[in-house]
Amino acid sequence: MLSISKDEIKSLVPMADAITSMRKAFSDYSNGDYIVPERMSMQIDDENATVLIMPAYRNKGQYFITKVVTVFQNTIKNRSSLISARVYVFNSSSGEMVATLDGDTITSLRTGAVSGLATMLLAKKDAAVAAVFGTGAQAYTQIEAIINSRSIDRVFVYSREIESAIYFSNYIIDTYSVNAKPGNLRDLSLADIICTATPSTESLFKHEYIKKGVHINAIGSFKPVMREIPSETIIEAKVVVDSLNSSKKEAGDLILAAKETQWSFDNIYSEIGQIASGKVSGRSNDNEITIFKSVGLGIQDLAISELVLDRLDS
Repeated sequence: MLSISKDEIKSLVPMADAITSMRKAFSDYSNGDYIVPERMSMQIDDENATVLIMPAYRNKGQYFITKVVTVFQNTIKNRSSLISARVYVFNSSSGEMVATLDGDTITSLRTGAVSGLATMLLAKKDAAVAAVFGTGAQAYTQIEAIINSRSIDRVFVYSREIESAIYFSNYIIDTYSVNAKPGNLRDLSLADIICTATPSTESLFKHEYIKKGVHINAIGSFKPVMREIPSETIIEAKVVVDSLNSSKKEAGDLILAAKETQWSFDNIYSEIGQIASGKVSGRSNDNEITIFKSVGLGIQDLAISELVLDRLDS
């Protein structure tokens, strides 16, 4: 049985290839080519510790997978990150486990990649200024993905800790030669693309701070009580989701907007797969606000795992 490390995954699947993989995966998902049971969530001790179990199978595919994710939102000194995950890959003909993959890397890569896909499909063509909320593992691939998807020349970084914002800004400058610095909320009026990658339960900004034509990738919240985007923004925006069914159960930004305002899930424009497959158009004009809300699907983990294993064999 193979055990595939973080470094192997990164070397085998660059971000541009991961974005291409997400386009096909979500197009196939919109055509009903996957079996994706509902994600199982289990609380450990209190509301700050969650275990997620995510299976997925592509019809007539060589593999099926189960990913196990732990999310600890409280501070634990001996944990290096908020999220820890492992992907278990099985042969679909024999049921034999054939590989385990570093799930943290798979999760970051596929989540960044689907935001990159959404940016390609929904952001303005001339988008040049980005903002990112959060400086954890997910934020790194969010930035990598949007830089792969648009010609970004400036990034504003938002974090609860100014030291983290400075560190992340310097990383962006050193890695991509893109101007980056910690932002204040007024800087959001300059942003063409906003990525939110936090475990927040409160809106990260006020609607009045953003400009017409902005595209938002909202990937942090995954529980009904979590929220990154204000309801006023959701009401005004064209909202696209990864999965309508999953969003109704887990996307706190949307669930809370539906509870507190006249907005409803009937207002969702489409799933991202429908746009990726060409069934539905994306952005209509340069003034509309677009939101891609993702809670994450097992098909993403399976698609990246398939790509890794195929390239190991070649």
